[in-house]
Amino acid sequence: MSSLSANPLSKHFRQPVLYLKLPSNGRWYQEGSLDLPVTGEIPVFAMTARDEITFKTPDALMNGASTIQVIESCCPSIKNAWKMPAVDLDAVLIAIRLATYGKELEFTGVCPSCGTKSEKVLDLSAMLDRVVPANWTTPVQIDSMEIILKPQSYEDFNKNNQMKFDEQRIMQVVQNDEMDDEEKTARFNKVFQRIIETGINQVSKSIAGIKLEDGTVVENPEHIKEFLENCERTVWEAIKDKLDEIKSATDYSNITLTCESPECTKEFITPFVFEQSNFFG
Repeated sequence: MSSLSANPLSKHFRQPVLYLKLPSNGRWYQEGSLDLPVTGEIPVFAMTARDEITFKTPDALMNGASTIQVIESCCPSIKNAWKMPAVDLDAVLIAIRLATYGKELEFTGVCPSCGTKSEKVLDLSAMLDRVVPANWTTPVQIDSMEIILKPQSYEDFNKNNQMKFDEQRIMQVVQNDEMDDEEKTARFNKVFQRIIETGINQVSKSIAGIKLEDGTVVENPEHIKEFLENCERTVWEAIKDKLDEIKSATDYSNITLTCESPECTKEFITPFVFEQSNFFG
C-alpha cells in the first residue's frame, strides 16, 4: 500500500485558461520537445506565485532561464522550451500573460510631433490574433543551389541577443575618454570581429540545409557556417533579404495612436516594445 495519499486540494489546482494554436503549427521542434495535442492547440495555464518570482529575477531573465521555466510551467505541452522555434515565443508569452492577468495591458506612446505621452489600453487577445505564422517554405534560389530556411530555436535566439548586449557594453567602454587611442582601437577591432561573427552565426542558425545541383542536401552546421564565411556578397545579401522579408511579413508590433494633446491630435505609429521584465510586472 502506498504511503502517499491523494491531496484533497488537487481539485483546486490551476486548470488551463485558454488554448493556443502555435504560429509554427508545431514544426521545427526537436523530437521530444513538444507534445502537441491532436487538436493542434496547446493548453495555457496562469502563472503560479513561483513563476512570478522567477520572472522578477534579473540574472535568470537575462540568460533566458526564467523564460524557459515559466513557459514549461504554464505550457506543459512544451517539454523543452530551449528548442522551441523563436517564432512561437511572443505568442506563447502573450498567451501566458492573458491567462494570468486578463486581456488588458496599459501602454504608453510618445507623440513624435509634440512629445506628449498618450495612454492606451491594449487588447492582448487582438494582439495575439496579429501574431501570424511565417512562410518558411520558399527556399532562396541562387543559381543551381537552394537555400532552405528555418526559424532559429529560442536557445540560439537568446544566445545572439546576449552577444549583442555584451557588444553594446564593450562599445560603451571603448567610448571612454580616459582610454588611450591604442587601447580603444584594439578593443574596437575586437568588438567589430565579434559583430561579424554574431551576424554569421545568426544567419547560419536560420538555414536548415543547402540543396546542390546533384540533389545533395548539406545540413552540417559547420559546413553551412564555413560556406557563409566564404560565399560571394550577392549570395549573403540574397539570404539576408529573404530573412528580412519573412520578419517584415510577420511584424505585429506597430500600434496606431492619436495624440492626446488638444493642440496636436495627430495620429502616429509606435512600436509595441515587448519587454518581459515589465510585461509580467
